Amino acid sequence: MKQNPITFSRDTKRPFHSKYRPTHFDEIVGQEHIISYFKNVILNERISFAYLFIGKHGVGKTTMSRIIAKALNCSQPYNGGACNKCVNCINISLGKSFDVHEINAALNTGVENIRHIIEKIQLSSVHSPYKICIIDEVHMLSLNAFNALLKVLEEPPKNVVFILATTEIKKIPNTIISRCHKLFFLPVDKMSLASSISKIVWIEKGNITNKALLHILNCSEGSLRDAINLVDMLMINDSSITESNCSFLSTHIPYSVSNLFFSHLVSGNIFSTLQISLYIQNKKWLEDSLLTQIQKMLENEIVNSSSSSLKSQHLISLWQLLSKYHSYNSCSTSIFSSFLFELTNVVSKFSTSKNSNTFFKKKKVPSFIKIDDIYIC
Repeated sequence: MKQNPITFSRDTKRPFHSKYRPTHFDEIVGQEHIISYFKNVILNERISFAYLFIGKHGVGKTTMSRIIAKALNCSQPYNGGACNKCVNCINISLGKSFDVHEINAALNTGVENIRHIIEKIQLSSVHSPYKICIIDEVHMLSLNAFNALLKVLEEPPKNVVFILATTEIKKIPNTIISRCHKLFFLPVDKMSLASSISKIVWIEKGNITNKALLHILNCSEGSLRDAINLVDMLMINDSSITESNCSFLSTHIPYSVSNLFFSHLVSGNIFSTLQISLYIQNKKWLEDSLLTQIQKMLENEIVNSSSSSLKSQHLISLWQLLSKYHSYNSCSTSIFSSFLFELTNVVSKFSTSKNSNTFFKKKKVPSFIKIDDIYIC
């Protein structure tokens, strides 16, 4: 796996997500397929006039847009990337380039904002080969603004590149989508997230436990920005990050708690399972995160078990029950109580079935463990 370097800034007062924002293709975490695509596009000079970046928040859409703007306008490019040393690269990095225009459609939704951008790109570029227009959160534009954008996309000016970024592609008119090259940004994988977080903590002269790291990975759900922001918040209070510290700043259930819940669940220990459920409700943690984590654990267990075994049948029954309740938009206290009721029925039915003891013996859990003790580090 490619190891991504972390850019370090001397400005120690900046938020981590800004301080460690990538400035070159090689610094981007994940998205190797998009990096490779744009390097080939730039080297082969096959630039399209419009790109649409699609993906969840915090995966690098805006950062990629700015890096592409530098790569296209760099006066000393190397291997499809920007040098970050020439006048064009420096001006773009500082937001002072006359040839790169960036707006946030969440704050500039009206048609006047789009018309203002269109007027700017009609002028010849000052110092750069291309004029770049970056529209972030493009799905927030009004209908009239989309119509104005459509007109310029139908007849784009020469050497103008539009880069549109969105988290909600369904809210963008098909007439806009069909005129763009669509690129899908994937959630950052856990290995890359863990590597980046560990490097940042090391640079900041802190330390983080494995349980805390795993908790941050589960909370961020593939969003690098969310993970970095959480680390930033935790390191304000203490340079040593533990899972106990994480639980005070997040409503997500610590992985060690959900893992203990899962162990009791598959071992048929209904009393301990309900005891942990009550503990979770008292802590005001989100029940949704428990369902998500348990569902993933069940999927891994099902894959590793024999399809005809009694264990597999039991796990599939639990997975079906979890899928049913996980389909709700939110898991209220009443819904979670109904889930626990059905869960006890499924476990009880399996525990009384023939030959069930063979599976239960493999999942023994020490009864003396206190819930408060399992996520103190």
